[in-house]
Amino acid sequence: MVVCIRCGHQNPEGGHFCESCNAVMPKISETISAAPPGRINVHYNQLKEAVEKLQSGASSQDQYLETLNFIYNTIYERLTEVENMDISDEIKPDFEEQYQLGISGIHFFLQGIEELKLYLEDSNPAHLASGMESAYQGNENLNQALEMAREGLRRLKELGVDSEFDIMN
Repeated sequence: MVVCIRCGHQNPEGGHFCESCNAVMPKISETISAAPPGRINVHYNQLKEAVEKLQSGASSQDQYLETLNFIYNTIYERLTEVENMDISDEIKPDFEEQYQLGISGIHFFLQGIEELKLYLEDSNPAHLASGMESAYQGNENLNQALEMAREGLRRLKELGVDSEFDIMN
């Protein structure tokens, strides 16, 4: 039996489309389990570590701000790259949801960093909690957009289309 990755329906071997939802069937059987794809957590983990070090006194306010600025600039560069991508009108509708999710994720992340910087002005721990929550939401949105990209690549491969996409690492 082959399990549909969209709806979970068990289909007989050899079918190309799910009997239940008509999705393209994967080329693996239920007895084979693949490792879950990786998530993007590097910058979120860096923010978390910077906050923890500041709170414990293991880093100075200057080091904290330097880390926040580095991450902010890195994420902002990605935003500029994404906003300047040239996507043909022909395929744009297929990527609109993924694109918007990614853009919103980047904006949440940047807002989180701005909120984390406010802590330096008044030492109010609410800024740290709120900033990390915003960064977390941004990170989740980015991971959802990444999963959508991976799913699109899987579908292209299943349909036999060669692609040279390079997913964010």
